[in-house]
Amino acid sequence: MPLLEVLHAAQEPASQEQKRAFARSAVEIFRDVLGTPDGRLRVVFYPLGWDDSIEGLLADSDDEESTED
Repeated sequence: MPLLEVLHAAQEPASQEQKRAFARSAVEIFRDVLGTPDGRLRVVFYPLGWDDSIEGLLADSDDEESTED
């Protein structure tokens, strides 16, 4: 049984509708490309804090660097 783990790091959490749409698309892709039967794919979302991603970590440093000039 395939498992797709999704790490999501953004300033705003993914909405239930966004996660549902992503899961539906993943089911279609896994079925069409890999031949995974419907109902076999498992999708799990793991939210990460924005400051746990490279974008979040560098966002503040870019602001600080521009004020130092």
